[in-house]
Amino acid sequence: MNNKPSTRERLHLAKIKEMACGVCGQAGPSDAHHIEQHQQFLCIPLCKDCHQGSFNGIHGQKRIWSVHKETEMTVLNETLRKLLG
Repeated sequence: MNNKPSTRERLHLAKIKEMACGVCGQAGPSDAHHIEQHQQFLCIPLCKDCHQGSFNGIHGQKRIWSVHKETEMTVLNETLRKLLG
């Protein structure tokens, strides 16, 4: 498997990173969280806390995700709506 992103994938990731957090709305820059590893178009914008925070983060206890009733798929849907909008 080629893990090096193509030019098109890198441009997409750059757009994702410019967006506000898909969970809490914090202004960008954001991290590009990969829903599925090496799938560059299955990424969502997350602030550091919603991404890697031990309490709020998707890689932690996901508390803020529960408060906002969000999942990776709901955030991906909203991300795509904004990008294609």
